Amino acid sequence: MGGTTNCEKLAGVFNRASQQGKSAFCKMLWGNQPETVQDQLRPLLSAETIDALRSEDD
Repeated sequence: MGGTTNCEKLAGVFNRASQQGKSAFCKMLWGNQPETVQDQLRPLLSAETIDALRSEDD
């Protein structure tokens, strides 16, 4: 995302996608983020998003 990642906007994408039942998209997007970005995102994610990232099924 061009050098700097706007974590609030990215967290919004994760949260909206998880609300829409798109856990596979969330997992793919999460897997493409560097660990430093993941660390910044965690506090901004909803419980629903965190559950989607942890779920085994898509």
